[in-house]
Amino acid sequence: MKMAFQQCKRRVITHALLLSGFCLLAQPVVAAEIYRYVDANGRVHFTDTPPTKSSKPIRNRRQASLGSVQIYKYVDANGVVHFSDTRSDNRFRLVYEGSLFEGDDRKLKGIGIHRRHAEYSDIIQKAAERYHVDAALLHAVIHTESAYNRFAKSPKGALGLMQFMPATAKRYGISDRTDASESIDGGARYLRDLLKMFNNNKRLALAGYNAGENAVIRYGNTIPPYRETRHYVRRVLALYDLYSALY
Repeated sequence: MKMAFQQCKRRVITHALLLSGFCLLAQPVVAAEIYRYVDANGRVHFTDTPPTKSSKPIRNRRQASLGSVQIYKYVDANGVVHFSDTRSDNRFRLVYEGSLFEGDDRKLKGIGIHRRHAEYSDIIQKAAERYHVDAALLHAVIHTESAYNRFAKSPKGALGLMQFMPATAKRYGISDRTDASESIDGGARYLRDLLKMFNNNKRLALAGYNAGENAVIRYGNTIPPYRETRHYVRRVLALYDLYSALY
């Protein structure tokens, strides 16, 4: 079943909602009543304007919970933003996965461009070009992993901009994990390898970056059922969409 969200007569989930306040999509909607209807072609629409006089707004969790959904986006030649729950062609890119209204996605807080994003932009761009990895994806990973702090250290011992554990750092020839150039170069190579391993599937590559590629393989090339990993993938993809407008 295909969902079509367009800007025009009905104010549906808008481009501004996803880009300016992306985390709102993952939180309960309280600013306006949201209505859901299916048109004659089987397309699902969400709007804050009742399509008919008898339409009832989505008010409670049972009604609002849509289960696991995927939202894809593309912008057409006229600048109209389209969203769909199916990737009907190559123009669509995954921008969100999870429940539209509730669940762990409410933890996606503080989504926005980091104030230090330009600090390592030259190094990131060169690494992106060298290893054919999207610069916006590198920014999203660095933002999530270390908030652009090259001295960041996790409780488990991961260190640096891209949070390398000692074994992975050794695997990618990183001698100083706090060195920005080494960390970004190694991280770009690691992401390249993960994307290649999982047929350019960003979700699985990011899951592998967080939980290890063996965990993804062990669960049949799906995102492992770890709350941290699933939250990590959603957060990085949300940031990726924002950084794609800059890089």
